[in-house]
Amino acid sequence: MREDIRSFLSRVEKPGRYTGGEPGSVYKDLQNVRLRVAFCFPDTYEIGMSNLGMRILCQAFNELDHVWCERVYAPWVDMEKEMRERHIPLFTHESGDPVGEFDIVAFTLQYEMCYTTVLNMMDLAGIPLRSEDRGEDAPIILAGGPCAYNPEPMAPFVDIFSIGEGEEALPELAKLYLSMKEKGSYTKSAFLREASHLEGFYVPALYEVAYHTDNTVASITPQYSDVPAKVRRRVVADVDHTVVPTAPVMPYIETVQDRVTLEVFRGCVRGCRFCQAGFITRPVREKSVPVLCDIARATAENTGYDEISLMSLSISDYTEISHLTDELLEWTDEKKINLALPSLRADSFSRELMDKISGVRTSTLTFAPEAGTQRLRDVINKNVTEEEILNACRIAFEAGKTQVKLYFMMGLPGETYEDIAGIAEIAKHVLDTFYATPNRNRARAPQVTLSVACFSPKPQTPFPWEGQDTMESLSEKQKFLMSKITDRKIRYNYHDARTSHLEAVFARGDRRLADALELAQKEGMRFDAWEEFFDYDRWMDVLRRCDLDPAFYANRERGKDEILPWKVISDGVKDSYLWKEREAAYQGVITP
Repeated sequence: MREDIRSFLSRVEKPGRYTGGEPGSVYKDLQNVRLRVAFCFPDTYEIGMSNLGMRILCQAFNELDHVWCERVYAPWVDMEKEMRERHIPLFTHESGDPVGEFDIVAFTLQYEMCYTTVLNMMDLAGIPLRSEDRGEDAPIILAGGPCAYNPEPMAPFVDIFSIGEGEEALPELAKLYLSMKEKGSYTKSAFLREASHLEGFYVPALYEVAYHTDNTVASITPQYSDVPAKVRRRVVADVDHTVVPTAPVMPYIETVQDRVTLEVFRGCVRGCRFCQAGFITRPVREKSVPVLCDIARATAENTGYDEISLMSLSISDYTEISHLTDELLEWTDEKKINLALPSLRADSFSRELMDKISGVRTSTLTFAPEAGTQRLRDVINKNVTEEEILNACRIAFEAGKTQVKLYFMMGLPGETYEDIAGIAEIAKHVLDTFYATPNRNRARAPQVTLSVACFSPKPQTPFPWEGQDTMESLSEKQKFLMSKITDRKIRYNYHDARTSHLEAVFARGDRRLADALELAQKEGMRFDAWEEFFDYDRWMDVLRRCDLDPAFYANRERGKDEILPWKVISDGVKDSYLWKEREAAYQGVITP
C-alpha cells in the first residue's frame, strides 16, 4: 500500500478497496519488466473484482515474459476527494505506482454509462484525455469490451480499440511493443500504424470521418493505404485451451460475486434480434466436460468458495449440461459446494436439471420471456412460447420453488399496448400455474417479480436502424403496465427510461459526442450507471451546450443506405444479413 494514503484511508468507506496485497496478486521484478500495463475497470472494486474477463486478460498479459499487468479500479467519491486534495494520482493495486507512468493503460468498456468514469480515471491519473494532446512519453490508451463495437463516442480519447476476444490478441500487441522497443524502431505513431495491421485492432486516429449537412456520416476513410477499411473482431477458435485464472486474486472485502465463475461456452444458438451479446460472440464454441471439471475443481480448491456458477449466455443450451452437472455433483455435494445456473431458458429447462440444482440456496428461478405476446416474441425472434414458460414454472413449483423472476423489455420494435398488457397476463398465468400444481410448497406464498427494461437499439444487431421509443412513450407504457397489475403477489420493477435514453445516445453515437463526454467529466460527472450520481437534466444541458441533439442519436430511425458510425468495425455478421433479419422481424417471421 502507498505510504501517502495510510494517513487518511481509515476515513473512507471500505478501505479494503484500495489496500492491494490480496492473495493471488501477481508481482514481478521490475529489473526484468520491459512493458508495464495498468488494466483499469471503470467501476468500483467490488464490481471489477467480479469480472471474469478482466481476470482472464490480466493473466494473458502476465503469462508473457517481461510484461507486468496490474489492476486498477475507480475510486469511490470519498476516496477520489481525498486523493485530489492531496494530489495523489490514480495508482495500481499491486505496486502502488502512478497509472500515468505505465506504458499501456487499458480499459474494459462493459456499458456505455461508464464512459465518464473512464475519462475521470484518466484525469485522476494525470493523463491528457484527448489522444492528440498526449505526447511521446504518455501511455498508450487501449480499450475493449462490448462497447468497442461502436467505439466512435470514445474514439478521440483512445489510441487503440481491441475488437473481439483478447486472450490471443492482447499478447500479440504486447509482443509487437516489445519487439519495436528492442529494435529501436518504436515511436508512438509507428507503433499505432503497426498495431492497425494486427487483426482485431482499430486505431481511430488513422481514419478520417466526414459528415453531410444533415449531420449523418458521409464517409469513414483510412488515411493510409495499408490501414484496413474493415477491422474484423478476433475470435478464439479453441476455447478448451484459453487462459483460465484458476488461482484468482482473492479480495479482502465482499464483492458482487463471491463464487467460482465457470465459463462453459461462448456464443448463443438463439439469434434473438435485440441481443448484441448473441451476435458479437458467434459462433458457439463449447468447452469440454473434462476441461470444465478440472477448472472447477482447481479453482474451488484454490479459493475455498462454496458455490460454482456456470456462466454462458444460455447455460441450459450447453449440449453436455447433463453430463457436466453429473460430473460436478460427484464431488461438489460431498464438499457442500452449490451449483448455480443463472442463465436458464424456459424451453430447455427440465425436471432433471431442476432436481440437480434443487440444493441451490435461493428459492427464486429466473426466466426471460422478453415480450408479453407470442406475436412480439416472434418479432424479436425469441423462440419461446408461453406454454414453455409455464411448463418451466410448473417444474420449479413441483420442486418446492415459490418465487419466479421474469425479465421483459418495453419499447421493442412493433410493440403495441396489447403486448404490454400481455406482460401482466403472463404473470397472472404463472400464479395460476402455482396454485394448479398439486404438490407445490404450501408453506410459502408465491411471488412473481417482473423486471422490465427499456429497449435500447444496439450496434451489430438487426435493430440498430430502429429509433428508440421517446421518453414520453416509455413513461406512458410503464404507467399502463402498472395499472394492469392488481395482485400483490406480482411485484413490478422497471428501469429508468432516462438512463436508457442516454445509453441509446452513446450506443448509436459518433465521434462528435466526445465533446459532451469531455465537458461532462470536467463538470464532475462519473459513475453514471449509479442511480445516486446519474443526473439526466445535467446531461441534457451538456448535450445542448455542445450543440448535440440526443433525439438525433437515440430516437431517429435510420435508412438502409445510411453510413452507420461503426461501419469500420465488423463482428463477422454481414450488414445484409442483419437487414434481412430486420425485415423478417416486421413480417413476424422467426429464424430457427
